[in-house]
Amino acid sequence: MRSVRRPRVVFDTNVLVSALVFGGIPRQAVDLIGSKIGSKSVRPVMSEAILTELRRIISVKFPEFAPLLSRYESLLRHYAFWVPLGGQVVSVVRDPDDNAILETSLVGKCEFVTSGDKDLLALGAYKGIRIVTPAELVELLKE
Repeated sequence: MRSVRRPRVVFDTNVLVSALVFGGIPRQAVDLIGSKIGSKSVRPVMSEAILTELRRIISVKFPEFAPLLSRYESLLRHYAFWVPLGGQVVSVVRDPDDNAILETSLVGKCEFVTSGDKDLLALGAYKGIRIVTPAELVELLKE
């Protein structure tokens, strides 16, 4: 049986937060992480910078979701390919957190970044990595 290579995806922090707090399309996109359905499965790529930002946003803006954060983090640690940052200088957009997203995608050799951030989405792509909304990611990976 031939194994299907799952596309590597960086989930921007805003998508991870929206999936946890609001559900909807961001949750459908994040649910592609644990999917066992061939082309509907993705390999998330994470860095400690993304996790740190996720923790900060949840604790400041959505503290009622803090009890779920450790479980969410465990799932990410289990499924994600983790990369170290600092080896590539990325300063494409004004927000350093967004540049960390792009650096994570480069180091992780990703096919996609999924984000709701207008600055990132305006790029369309970065060094061959497509930058798409969660809805676009879900649509692209439909069978």
